[in-house]
Amino acid sequence: MNSHSKSLFFFAGEQSGDLHGHNLLAHLKQRLPQYTFNGVGGPLMRPYLDASVLHMEDFEVMGFSDVLCSLPKLIPHFFKVRNTILSTNPAGVVLIDYPGFNLRLAQSLRKKGYKGKIIQLICPSVWAWGKHRIEQMAGTLDLLLSILPFEKQLFAHTSLRVEYIGNPLKAKIQKHVYQSDWLTLLGIRPAPQLIALFPGSRKGEIQRNLPIQLKAAQLLQREDRIFAISCAHPEIIPVMQTILEETTTLKLHQNVFLIPKAYSYELMRDCHAAVAKSGTVTLELAIHHCPTAVIYQLTSLNRLIAKYLLKLNLPFYCIVNILAQKQVFPELIAAGLTPKNLGLLLQGLAEEASVTRNTCIQACENLSPILQHHKDPGEQAAQAIVETLAS
Repeated sequence: MNSHSKSLFFFAGEQSGDLHGHNLLAHLKQRLPQYTFNGVGGPLMRPYLDASVLHMEDFEVMGFSDVLCSLPKLIPHFFKVRNTILSTNPAGVVLIDYPGFNLRLAQSLRKKGYKGKIIQLICPSVWAWGKHRIEQMAGTLDLLLSILPFEKQLFAHTSLRVEYIGNPLKAKIQKHVYQSDWLTLLGIRPAPQLIALFPGSRKGEIQRNLPIQLKAAQLLQREDRIFAISCAHPEIIPVMQTILEETTTLKLHQNVFLIPKAYSYELMRDCHAAVAKSGTVTLELAIHHCPTAVIYQLTSLNRLIAKYLLKLNLPFYCIVNILAQKQVFPELIAAGLTPKNLGLLLQGLAEEASVTRNTCIQACENLSPILQHHKDPGEQAAQAIVETLAS
């Protein structure tokens, strides 16, 4: 095997990873001008890569059952990525999020004798998916870059270097320039209460989540309320329109509106309350101090896998509640998730002077310092990577 070349290999298998990777690559390009960067990325990362082995889009799957269906495609991709790394022997491999794939890749590389640095950006949810991963990661990784402040202490008993680089979402939101006249631009009539619905970004999620969100919204219909659905990309509009027509009496462009992704932070800032699918969006809503009910709709296969194979036993599912170590946002998971239950939760969060609403807003405000960080996360990550390469 040839000695390590002045190159780094990057891997991101989904959109969130592409966003983190893009920020990191921008900083590393400046710090390591003599290096070449290769790997797998999405549209944001690709301009920074000198060569792409495969595209991020080749790896995008959602949910356990979808992963099972995608295995015939993912397995040859896995070996292609691994063999490329072994043959080019880069100085380091930077794996971004996508833990099921990336932890296996790191292990496989070590088994095959790869001696370069292996870096994981974004810690897998070891606190949720089994502590055995902690030892496994300590044995294969050289550096773990964490975006949640409590993760570092989970590895304190190991020799693995773990750096908390701050949460990129906080920095991203702070940089956002809000459009003050966005409602007018979208032709939405002003109303005292705007309730936001965040059903997810993928077709399957939307088909599972949006009907329940709309039925709950219908129960909350009032003269002074309008509803807005966050729409992750234009291709999903027909799916949303069909669901609207089939499940509710709410009328598009009258009392319910579709909001393009470009205005999702405006929606979070200006809505009175929200209901959101569990995920990163809940953290964005918390940073905007928006009272939110969180739902998590599992398919029966995924529920079985989560319960019996992964032994999921968490006090909370929502990342905001996990971070705060208490309930900030009320959660409705699987069995208790009915339009009536969701409507009652939302009503409590929307009532102007309710204790529920005020407690929720206060808890969001208390969460902000936990995520505060003085440096840009991409800059912090680049610094730690450069130090690791030199060690």
